[in-house]
Amino acid sequence: MFSRFRILCALRRGPYGVTEINRLCERILFEEGLIRIGGPWYPGRPVMITKNDYGMKLFNGDVGLILPDPERNGELGAFFRDAAGGLRRFAPVRLPAHENVYALTIHKSQGSEFDHILMILPDRDAPVLTRELIYTAITRARKSVTVWAEEELFIRAVSRLSVRSSGLRDALWKGGQEGAIYDKEMKVHPVDMCFDSIIC
Repeated sequence: MFSRFRILCALRRGPYGVTEINRLCERILFEEGLIRIGGPWYPGRPVMITKNDYGMKLFNGDVGLILPDPERNGELGAFFRDAAGGLRRFAPVRLPAHENVYALTIHKSQGSEFDHILMILPDRDAPVLTRELIYTAITRARKSVTVWAEEELFIRAVSRLSVRSSGLRDALWKGGQEGAIYDKEMKVHPVDMCFDSIIC
């Protein structure tokens, strides 16, 4: 179920960044009695590896869950999916550098897909807010996207192309139009239509 939904943030720092949103999610879940925090490890805690460990075959971006292990009398373990879809268990204390991952940056979400995503944009403009970033976030969702953002900021972001030092941008966005965004089939949608269809 955890893989069905994710919060994606444009920034890492600040009140609308990943670090603060992760803290907020943990606090809300605790106050609602949905998680029990008795230390650094608790059942249901989602973690993302932030530093490669080749010996353990855990790599930057790998996501796992802290859960009771029925084969070890309920002792907590960190469970990660392997390439074949099975589970690998690790003692939580042995994990390489990691962090909570109720939310993650849009950049870190590349290559992942979820049924539903909540995209949170900051309350002020930033150079990182570009059409490409918004496109990346939206295409992480299989079914639906909810956007929390000021409408003016969202429109500004989808109207801004990132500046690249190669011809890759031109190849990817050739034939585009100002104020447009692309869906998975690379069809062009005017910003107002796209905005209306994904904001809840």
